[in-house]
Amino acid sequence: MTLQDLKAYLRVDGDDEDALIEGFKAAAVQYLSQAGVSVSNGGLYDVVVKMLVAISYEHRDTAEKEINIPPIINNFITQLALATEG
Repeated sequence: MTLQDLKAYLRVDGDDEDALIEGFKAAAVQYLSQAGVSVSNGGLYDVVVKMLVAISYEHRDTAEKEINIPPIINNFITQLALATEG
């Protein structure tokens, strides 16, 4: 998944936040890896990465101590982790 794919998903124009978005992508990939999901391209994996990046991007300026991941994303992560085991 390219930076352009993520920017299109986030509806971001311009290059001012490219490094921030790339950082959120790296964090999402690491999060998935630590959840037992192997790196993949396409399909559900890419959707989950985009969703995790979007959550991080949308909450980047908040003072919230905890950001909850919606249950649907947790369900997707569980499916990906089980597929990795199998």
